[in-house]
Amino acid sequence: MASNQPRPTKAERREAARAKARALREEQERRERRARITRRSLLGVGGLAVVGAATALVVTGRDKTDSSPALGGPIAAEASADGLPATVRADGSIVFGSNLEPGSITDGARNLHIYFDYTCHFCVSFEELHNAEIETLLGDGTINLVLHPARFLEQTDEGSWSNMVGNAMGVVLDQEPASALAFHKAALSRFGQIYAAQDSSALNAESVAQAATEAGVSDAVVQQIATAISDNTYSAWLELNRKTFSKGGVSGTPTVCLDSERLELQAIATESGITDYIQNAAATK
Repeated sequence: MASNQPRPTKAERREAARAKARALREEQERRERRARITRRSLLGVGGLAVVGAATALVVTGRDKTDSSPALGGPIAAEASADGLPATVRADGSIVFGSNLEPGSITDGARNLHIYFDYTCHFCVSFEELHNAEIETLLGDGTINLVLHPARFLEQTDEGSWSNMVGNAMGVVLDQEPASALAFHKAALSRFGQIYAAQDSSALNAESVAQAATEAGVSDAVVQQIATAISDNTYSAWLELNRKTFSKGGVSGTPTVCLDSERLELQAIATESGITDYIQNAAATK
């Protein structure tokens, strides 16, 4: 059946073609911008984070009026504000006790603080080396794991890997908290794979969703993750983490503290390094 709609005029067709070309050009510019950002994430963070991997870090002075705890200090009280996951602390950290639930605390356990960036391949290496012993130390009630996410590079860019993973973690913490620790590990592992391949194009929301799926996050929550990344839902939490990281004087990732004592990474660089350190400290008391 022939259409009753009038055929577009030449001027209308020309304007439609211009609009399409403009849209394609804008999309290409967005892709190139994301590629520049992710290339800097892949190549830049390594140089920045090496300080944490090679030496004990120097902590600069803090503003004494700041209410957040000092680097490696006591676990803060829970936070309560729009844009923050329900279980995070006042300094933005995520605490896991022996039941592996975010927000839980094992009384009498030591607090293992880890300051890290999801775009830090040294943090990936630290996780791979110490994952098994940290799980054991958590399970037997020896430690509470206190994770301090940071955005060391591209701190305010909504398209950065750290920003996307942070928004995704916010959704998981609020909607499916039992999967939070598994997702944390999967997101680091996924970045490690991308870094090894030097494939900046894979630092995208689809890869974040893939990490969530691998961590056992439900399909319904994975769909919410896509929306949170697009809307930058947890921007307030990401900004809080940035401020905590900056005011804490951390100069590299990963930075690791056992209670208020900062650990030299070389001294614990074995699969049982943290365990050995804790046991040796107990033996000398």
